[in-house]
Amino acid sequence: MRLIITFITLTILLCMPSYLQAQEATWIMEVENDPEEAKQYIEEYYPFIEVEYVYDTLMQAVVVTGKQRHVKDLHDEPFVNKMSPVQSYSVPQEISKSEEDIHPERARYHPSSMPFTGKGVKVGVVDTGVDYQHPDLEKSYHGGFDVVDFDEDPMETKPDEGMPTLHGTHVSGIIAGNGTMQGVAPEADLFVYRALGPGGAGSTAQVIAALEQAVKDDMDIINLSLGSETNSPDDPMTRAVNKAVDLGKIVVVANGNSGPEDWTVGSPATSEKAISVGAAITEQTIARISTHDSEKIPVRQLPSSPKWELKRDQPLIAIDSVDELEESIHDRVVLMKKGDTPYNELIPQLEEKGVTAALFYNESNDDPTEWEWVEASFPTAYVTEEEAEQLMQGDEYLKTDYQTVKNALAPFSSRGPVASTWTIKPDLIAPGVEIVSTVPDGYASLQGTSMAAPYVAGVTALIKQAYPDDTPEQIKSRLLSSTNLFTIGDQELSPSEQGTGFVDTEKAITQKYTIDHNRLNFGKIEDSLKQVERSITITNNDRNPLSIKFNIPKRETGIVWDLPLNTTIGPNEKRTFNISANITPDRLEKGTKEGYIEVQLNDDLKHLPYLFINETSDYPRITGLELDMAPFQNERVTLRFYTNEPIDLLTVTLIDPKNLQATELFTESELSKGVFEKEFEINELPKGEYQVVFEIEQEGEILYEEKEIYLPEF
Repeated sequence: MRLIITFITLTILLCMPSYLQAQEATWIMEVENDPEEAKQYIEEYYPFIEVEYVYDTLMQAVVVTGKQRHVKDLHDEPFVNKMSPVQSYSVPQEISKSEEDIHPERARYHPSSMPFTGKGVKVGVVDTGVDYQHPDLEKSYHGGFDVVDFDEDPMETKPDEGMPTLHGTHVSGIIAGNGTMQGVAPEADLFVYRALGPGGAGSTAQVIAALEQAVKDDMDIINLSLGSETNSPDDPMTRAVNKAVDLGKIVVVANGNSGPEDWTVGSPATSEKAISVGAAITEQTIARISTHDSEKIPVRQLPSSPKWELKRDQPLIAIDSVDELEESIHDRVVLMKKGDTPYNELIPQLEEKGVTAALFYNESNDDPTEWEWVEASFPTAYVTEEEAEQLMQGDEYLKTDYQTVKNALAPFSSRGPVASTWTIKPDLIAPGVEIVSTVPDGYASLQGTSMAAPYVAGVTALIKQAYPDDTPEQIKSRLLSSTNLFTIGDQELSPSEQGTGFVDTEKAITQKYTIDHNRLNFGKIEDSLKQVERSITITNNDRNPLSIKFNIPKRETGIVWDLPLNTTIGPNEKRTFNISANITPDRLEKGTKEGYIEVQLNDDLKHLPYLFINETSDYPRITGLELDMAPFQNERVTLRFYTNEPIDLLTVTLIDPKNLQATELFTESELSKGVFEKEFEINELPKGEYQVVFEIEQEGEILYEEKEIYLPEF
């Protein structure tokens, strides 16, 4: 019998800080002249530096690796425009071997009513590789490339090659599975580009190289189920994605798994030209736990353990150490602080004591997705410190009930907007919770925006087959013009949560009209009175006239809308409409203002999302904080971050969370928008985990932002 796997939790590929403790480092070097000439020059005059990749399509650059002292002189060559250290990417690979709730024969994402199957459309997947021998992918797979091993075999990492991977195979199945399970576009031509190696680890350099190869191989659609925590439109990944779209490619990107807070969308989903996808729950049964006096707490299942299905109340025992627990065969749920003991050591100890289930909690800076997993014979989950305190204040019994959630936004789905450009992201949302798809040697249920993005990539393949001459912009318009708004009761989800709404496959293909530029990004309002204006173009592809009626929004002090008059567009005609508003900032609360403009098109009521920032908001001024060895130095390190707008005065302070001791790191004035770097002597910095407090002064206003950083022994 083939192995079937239940995957409990999957997060998006997270951008990790790159601590270059060794003397060797890898850099993306953007050059003035032909990158091939730069490569030849480096190989001739810098024999101790290795050129890893040459980018000549999405950017003019080479990727170089070498010891700091050998690369220092290269850094000063006149043809070098910019050097950026590569970022590291990784993906958790937590799995639980179980056959429960996995029904691949029911996973048929292709609409049976659709005559289109993606046939003839080339879809490239940049990911961890693919098990192209999987029976559900054999017919779809047509080739690809491996930029990790630099060959034409993009097979997933196998156990004998390091920590095995499965992410790319799962993504591929959602797009083009064609067997027991059916992907959205089962007859699309699937090409896979392995950019992430053992354990799902890789770098910016590899991802851009894979993306560039997909462009050169003339993919119609490229899926990127990966991203970073940098809410910025201006890093190399985002610029590479924008260039790929300029070259005629449709690029679909996962929006990120850093929700539910706003401003959590990360690059390259910050690309205006990409199709950025958030995750929705179509239907999910959620277990909730509580004691008599506590609130109901959703169960956050830990990987590698059976599903939480407690049928009756269980005794709850709170302990500080496993040593306090007596051996027992009786039912009981253990609540304990994980502390510094590894999870994979705690589980065998608890198994010996005979527990029914376990709940773990720890300090807020301890991320459970980074624990080293071991398979458990009993259900395990984690709660926050605050939730643990609630449970311990209740009675001695833990209750479990179950709630079915339908048509909701996944809590983990990253929200927009994009800092500095104030752009609405995601563009739309798609199914991203409990998604069954292919993995090596079987099937798995995963969740994340990593699963929502390939669903949309599959839909775009169907649209591309139906309208083969459409440009990426036209296909994006068909996709976003046909979505359906999600609501909770009578309350609409905001544009920053859902973009234009939930994907509708059939309407995207059959709808007789499109609305170009239907997201109204009005920017930042700083004048005492400001008129903002954006235009949309409505195309009537029908043989019958299309009536247009704009509904005036509910009156709001400080905003006066000027909307087009009612009209009719003739058959196979299009017309541009200007939508404007007069905004008086001092009559509105400061912050993010967003909503929808209703437009009636014959019998359809569509919602055009709009957004603007009134004077200021709680958006992050600082993103992408990381620490690296300073360029080509062994005694110095570089603190690097991105400023989303100019800053008059910045003071950076380190706080030791253990004793709350504060150390002022530096003060800098007149910072411009963009990447900021500051070098330090290694021996001048403390070591360990610290909070970084940014005191930001802008036009007389003082703001504070906090982030966490680890200062290692170099």
